[in-house]
Amino acid sequence: MRLKIQQITFFLLLFIFFSCQYNKKNTHSVIYEDFEEETIALNKEIIRREKADIELIAKRYKWNLIQTESGLYYQIVNNTKGEYPKRKDKVKIKGMIMLPDGREIYNSQTDGMKEFVVGLSDEPVGLHELVQLMRVGEQANAIIPSYLAYGTSGNGIDVPPLSSLVCKLELININ
Repeated sequence: MRLKIQQITFFLLLFIFFSCQYNKKNTHSVIYEDFEEETIALNKEIIRREKADIELIAKRYKWNLIQTESGLYYQIVNNTKGEYPKRKDKVKIKGMIMLPDGREIYNSQTDGMKEFVVGLSDEPVGLHELVQLMRVGEQANAIIPSYLAYGTSGNGIDVPPLSSLVCKLELININ
């Protein structure tokens, strides 16, 4: 009799142990799935609002912008002939980059021309994409959404989190 009670107790404890483990795994996956769904919904809402802001900025400047697959908005102001920069090319640009409220974060007249290596420097991804759409001598107007600029953290200096960048740039040369 005592052996039966021990066996029943052992199996009951095993059952409880595995039941708790099963529920624990399900609880974590449910929490993760809820978090993932909420994060996706929040990101979609941020992108929707940012797109509306970008459309207002383009309307204010009377720009007729093209949207790339990644979400960069741009317009080539004057077409030239020649090569497009490729990854690892060193490019030189001049012009101005500002926040949607008009605050300048770069101006070649005061900061000098900007040089960087396409695809390898720490410039925003959207800027790398933009210069690869330009030929030497071309000027472009562009709006780089925050997720192609400095994202949710900003640059820690003068670009706040979730800020689009408004650009008026000219590609000076490619090396």
